[in-house]
Amino acid sequence: MRHPRPLLSLSLLIPALAACPGDPGDTSDGSTTEASTDSDGTDTEAPTTGEPAAPQVPTNRYFLRIDDTPPPPVVLEMDKAKALEIFGETAAKDIKLIDVDSTALLDNVLAQIQGSCGDGWMVNNSDPQADCGLTDLGQTYGAEWERSPQYRMVALLTMTPANANVRGTSLSDFEQLFVKNANLFQVGFAEVLAGSLFCEGSVVEQAACANNPPAELLTRPFIPTELLGATLKRTLLASHPNIANDQGTLPITLYDALMDMQPLSEKLGPVGDHPGLLVPDDADFTTHSDALTPAFKMTATADSNLRRVDGIDASAGAGEMFLSLSAAPVAFDFNDPAKVKIEGIAAAPTVDMRMAIAELPVKIPACDDGLATCGDNKPDSPVGADYVWSQAPWSFEYIVATAAYSAYSERTFDHCYVNFDPCLAQVSIGGGTDPGGWSVFLTDFMSVKVPPPQFLWELLLDVAQLAVHDFECLDTKDYDNDGNKTEVIACAGPNDAQAANDPDLEIEEGDMRPVFALKGVPIGFTAEEMIAQIRPTLQSQSDKIADVILGNYWTTNARLDFYYRRAADGGTPYLFFVGPDDKRPHPDDATQLAAYDYAKPGFFADAGLTDKLSSTSIDGVADTDHEKYRLPEGESTIFMQDDAGDTYQLRFTVPPGADPVEIVVRVDKM
Repeated sequence: MRHPRPLLSLSLLIPALAACPGDPGDTSDGSTTEASTDSDGTDTEAPTTGEPAAPQVPTNRYFLRIDDTPPPPVVLEMDKAKALEIFGETAAKDIKLIDVDSTALLDNVLAQIQGSCGDGWMVNNSDPQADCGLTDLGQTYGAEWERSPQYRMVALLTMTPANANVRGTSLSDFEQLFVKNANLFQVGFAEVLAGSLFCEGSVVEQAACANNPPAELLTRPFIPTELLGATLKRTLLASHPNIANDQGTLPITLYDALMDMQPLSEKLGPVGDHPGLLVPDDADFTTHSDALTPAFKMTATADSNLRRVDGIDASAGAGEMFLSLSAAPVAFDFNDPAKVKIEGIAAAPTVDMRMAIAELPVKIPACDDGLATCGDNKPDSPVGADYVWSQAPWSFEYIVATAAYSAYSERTFDHCYVNFDPCLAQVSIGGGTDPGGWSVFLTDFMSVKVPPPQFLWELLLDVAQLAVHDFECLDTKDYDNDGNKTEVIACAGPNDAQAANDPDLEIEEGDMRPVFALKGVPIGFTAEEMIAQIRPTLQSQSDKIADVILGNYWTTNARLDFYYRRAADGGTPYLFFVGPDDKRPHPDDATQLAAYDYAKPGFFADAGLTDKLSSTSIDGVADTDHEKYRLPEGESTIFMQDDAGDTYQLRFTVPPGADPVEIVVRVDKM
């Protein structure tokens, strides 16, 4: 094999050839080529031309040259299709593009759901005046939207003291006490709820508020959407195997973005026991984001870490290989806008997605066996296996309880609504020595059944569970607001052990899974903010990206035994014996690396390979991985052994000067 680069220096070529006595073409007078005899005795003679024959270089003599030309930068210009072609699906799925903070996204989702049936719930009225036909999202709930799981979730998100209906729950009798005896009480049951949940301040201030709650408190949702959003991050999202963090960050890969987020419907869909937060796409719906517009383009300029070297495979001849000066073949700087330009990001990206929440197959009971049993029943210290804190964190029940716990875990309130002796009706939450949130309802009316003492969030969960299953019961009261008898519809009741199978339930236990087909939900950042997050995320993976793009640069390398190169850019030339980390393709499969099978790597002064000339450690040279030898000026002979165990004699010719960039070597197998 001849040297791969044809440009040779005459200063090397001429003395090298002159030093070859007996080479073919050598004559005493330079005018003719002598005859030779073939092995069969036949005379052969080169034609006599009267001119000297062209000199012939022996086939075991090679020129090695150091090329100091700076390697050109690598420039990539990619639209979505080209990026997917360059990276490939597998690698694109492995490169994280951005961690999306879901806070704004969830707030926008919940606001869209909460308002999907109008804003009548914001009025101080017992009727929320819902009409799901008013919005595009509400219209997806169907013609009988009142009976849909989606609207039952909307009803929970819009439940306020003014429109709450607790009939059939453990609060039912306490509510009727205020409805039937309006002449005894200064306030109605809506005001009781508003005061109990929202009145703040000292005992005196709470009392004044409870006796005349501001209208704003009467129309305040039991669970604010921003608090529910934070809860979803710690429950539904954190428990998903493909999210697995309680900060609510959604890992978006390069592949997700290039495919307009469509893969998220599977990625964030059902996995194992988790029912998913998104519903997989089907013929009726496609997950899609406009974040990367059709004009998207990324132009990246990277500095090359590759250096081409000339060397020798002793058994085959001269060749060349590429070495990387770093772990990555190219160096990207994604943080530099001049080197990486990102264009075509939507000014305010949005996403279409179908979100769902699933419930457990059975009703979850409240822990109401008293403080001794239930006082320690908290999210971090669940009691028993039946109560809410022992359930799956992705479940509707756990999410509602967690949101209520976040809202009311430190709640304290104590107020008597008819100050007789004893008090005719009293609500105490976290009163006296009770822990925050522990609710006690008291009345001197023996016929009125009040909820057993329990944490407020468990009581609210009980209300929520009935509200989404037995809603026709909740939609009809025994008495109207004036205390007049109305039609009675049978309810499952708070103490009905067969509630899950009660024929009066409009949605059976386990079937409450609202699916919201959300369109154009703002993701929560601008194009500039998105790009600002993309840059450091890609930079942290720059070596991985470089390896994907040029990681196979070595597949065309020759399987060299040694090469000639500078120890550093601009440094002194050395003869390098290949090291274990030099990438040499396998002779039978260029996509695989050859094994490093050298028994005696390095350069020696003798054919017995006992007197080593090279060293891995040389003063002033940073490299310690390779056997290196600085060739002397003029002629020198050294020896080496290849990976097949064969020994070779190497005769070098090095021109004079401090910086010999071209040398000649003759290789002879011993």
